[in-house]
Amino acid sequence: MSQFNKGKFSRNLAATAILAPTMIIVGCSSSSGSSSSSDGADGSSEGFAYDGYLKNAVVCVDENLNKACDLGEPRTTTGDGGLFSLDSLTDAQVQLPLVLQATSSTIDEDDGASVDGNLKFLAPAGSKAISGFSTIIQAKVEKALAEGSTASLANLKASAAAELATELGVDGVDLTAFDPIAAKTDGSTSEEAQTNAAKLHLVNQVLSQQIATLVPQANANSNGNETAAFGALVNKLNATNVKQAVDNDTAGLALPELKTALAEVIVSATAPSVPTTEEIEEQASEDEVVKEIIEEDVTEEPTGATGATGGSGTS
Repeated sequence: MSQFNKGKFSRNLAATAILAPTMIIVGCSSSSGSSSSSDGADGSSEGFAYDGYLKNAVVCVDENLNKACDLGEPRTTTGDGGLFSLDSLTDAQVQLPLVLQATSSTIDEDDGASVDGNLKFLAPAGSKAISGFSTIIQAKVEKALAEGSTASLANLKASAAAELATELGVDGVDLTAFDPIAAKTDGSTSEEAQTNAAKLHLVNQVLSQQIATLVPQANANSNGNETAAFGALVNKLNATNVKQAVDNDTAGLALPELKTALAEVIVSATAPSVPTTEEIEEQASEDEVVKEIIEEDVTEEPTGATGATGGSGTS
């Protein structure tokens, strides 16, 4: 059965010397949107993707860890409500991160408009919700690995998700599973809970816009390394600052107005800077460390299965 073997990490420590100071990671559990079996390729990963709910976007298992959906990787297309389901996954595949890529057919169900084709999200293995939040959480997981953490991937995911929730003032909310679009209209919850959900939805919308805007600009500085460019871009995102802008710019809105507000009402959020060539090169070095760790430690017993098929987008 697949497993994350922490003992192999020691050989990679020398490579982390060029990276930033160690980030302290704590935590011990996470909810999962995936399942696996040691009997063969019958694991699965399912959930939903949102800016608003994203329909007709590609979701894949990132087998080669290049933050893109490549031919041959397990993939599917999101359906109504942004729902996706990846089936027939091997034990190793269910432990790998997910990627969402918008296409020319991707629709944002908030307004029915086409989505910028540059939009891309990442998510840790087992995530049910793919969003700007899950993208930042995956970046935190990778940073922790590169900086020397020997915690399991599940623990790193839980720790990173808890850290981001604290930064956003919503302790206890698992942003790899939470659905703010549904939660903001849930009349069975408190007005405070609905307000927090509506604001989280707006924060994610702004982060989505920032990602789509920065992708081509970062790629222009990448010298062809678009994987590192995207990683460096995500590290430029500041969800806390966006949340502060959302709080400021929606201060005069009543809850019904807040529930229907879109990112256009958020005018005070500061745009992230474009990653420089030097920052992208530094990210490339970090990516190599992370890739080596995961490729060595996420293994599977031979099953004879390819796992190269995806399931329905309408789970």
